[in-house]
Amino acid sequence: MNSSMSCLPYQTFYQAEQVLEGIQAIDYYLACNLYENSQNKSSLLFHLYLALSASQRDGHSCLDVSALNEQTLWQTKTEGTENNRYYQEPVEEKPGYSFPVFDTLLSSLSEFEVASKDCKEQLIVLEHQNLYLRRYWQFEVELANYIEQRLLQTEAVDVSQTASIIQSLFSEANEDVDWQLTGVANALNKTFSIIAGGPGTGKTYTVTKLLAGLLMQNANIRIDMVAPTGKAAQRLSESIVSAVNSFKQQQVIDDSILEKIPTTASTIHRLLGVIKNSPNFRHHQQNKLNTDVVLIDEVSMVDLPMMTRIFRALPKDCKIILLGDGDQLPSVATGSVLADLTPWPDTQYSATNKDFVEKTTNQTLPDFDSSPSVDYLTYLTLSRRFSGDGGIGRIAKLVIASETEPSWSLLTEKSNQELDFIGDKPLTETIKRLTEQFYAPIFSASTIEQAFSLLVKFRILVPTRIGESGLENINELVENYLTKQHCITNKQENYHGRPIMISQNHYGVNLFNGDIGLLFKDNSGRLMAYFPEGDGYRAISIARLPSFETVYAMTIHKTQGSEFENVALILPESGANRLLSRELIYTGITRAKKHLQIFCSKSVWQTAVSQKVSRASGLTTRLMSFLTSSH
Repeated sequence: MNSSMSCLPYQTFYQAEQVLEGIQAIDYYLACNLYENSQNKSSLLFHLYLALSASQRDGHSCLDVSALNEQTLWQTKTEGTENNRYYQEPVEEKPGYSFPVFDTLLSSLSEFEVASKDCKEQLIVLEHQNLYLRRYWQFEVELANYIEQRLLQTEAVDVSQTASIIQSLFSEANEDVDWQLTGVANALNKTFSIIAGGPGTGKTYTVTKLLAGLLMQNANIRIDMVAPTGKAAQRLSESIVSAVNSFKQQQVIDDSILEKIPTTASTIHRLLGVIKNSPNFRHHQQNKLNTDVVLIDEVSMVDLPMMTRIFRALPKDCKIILLGDGDQLPSVATGSVLADLTPWPDTQYSATNKDFVEKTTNQTLPDFDSSPSVDYLTYLTLSRRFSGDGGIGRIAKLVIASETEPSWSLLTEKSNQELDFIGDKPLTETIKRLTEQFYAPIFSASTIEQAFSLLVKFRILVPTRIGESGLENINELVENYLTKQHCITNKQENYHGRPIMISQNHYGVNLFNGDIGLLFKDNSGRLMAYFPEGDGYRAISIARLPSFETVYAMTIHKTQGSEFENVALILPESGANRLLSRELIYTGITRAKKHLQIFCSKSVWQTAVSQKVSRASGLTTRLMSFLTSSH
């Protein structure tokens, strides 16, 4: 046996499981590998490796070592389990591992501090008290460098010409600051910009005008529009088409410009060029994209490695424009790039940038006293979807501000027409009522158009797949009620009226993870899968479909980039509290356009709203340092 392995704190994963609650096999075996390759052979270092692996699985870019100061991890938590129906047996207590004081932690990791040239061979890196797996440290450093290079590339544009372009794009003058107008003007002289805002603030409407403005500057530029998923790309395409059609009717932008605005978005994977059975892409540092402008929507869903790979493939002078809502859930993979790039609560331009925007927009902007100045970032603040006194918009703001008591009071008051609290009724009764109201009518539809119009109006949203209030159980409950009501007359795996969601990309049939379809009989009685396409629907043989699943209920993660007139948000019992956060609840709430129903207990609501998703990362620190030193 290898001598370094023989001195492991746990000789097997089974031994580790007996002491550490919730430890995963991948954590144990990665820690073993790191331990074998390190000079220091101590129990403390091994447990730091375990914590690093666990944090990376949870989406953190790194492990904040200071957070472990005198903390005990992997200890059995028994409180709150005695009333949970899923704990049928006594819980075996496990002691976990107690970390020492911060100084001792740092000294044990000193061999991994970023040095001159030796870190290329290190599997882990310590920098600014953050511990990284080396590949994620490299992604973060690389992305920060790419962004900093672009922030130094402010383009020289003719102020009077830009003012003329802005005037033609925005013919109506407002007394208050128009942040849509401001965001467009601000991006016209930059190779890197972010337009951020909540739902209904007009991000895609604004960026369509921005694309028109860029084409007015240079009618020959090539523009690529992308999103993280097929569904998000489809939504982006639809929004751009809608905006272009609106501008044509208003006749405020010349048709020759509008015709050049692309109306079809693709996935990031397709833009970069997927290589079958490979994590790499066709476009990279040595094979750049042939493009002048790249627009990325729903950036909150983009993970750190993917964003770095995008920047690798961009030509030096290519503009990159990011759209998104930093308050939404971060990516399911590693990192929280949009949140890291937008940690400031408000727009805060430098004096030079403020002067440029004021001259080109004929507006008077507020004084920006905050430091540092962040010229690349513009927030849209006015929501056109949610009225000021509407329940959905109000509760969304309270939730993202972690206002537990005010948000609960608003939820449970009976007078708000946009909100319904349904947590005081049994879950099975609630699912039965929702099924009768929203899903049963689909089976009475005589055409696919009628059926789809009913399907897209409503969705049940849940945080998890498993458990009584998880996706799998709720989908089964809905199908059982539909069977009892004779809507499903021949319950097989595939049946007429079954809503489905694609769970695997398939470029051959142009279907992507997250696409929603409906199984429906054609005129000859054959069961086909129908998906929206343009102004109509296309039929695909079920045998040609990639993997798919039933979608009466969806996880909140899967709904990012989607919206429905009506939403029922169902939160799990206390046993799943660790999965809940204010960002999760906010994302679920803001999928609803007109009416929202919420099923939960007060304790679960308060726990969820009080918990913030905070992913460890050094990206904000790197940018703060650059922005502070460059002004």
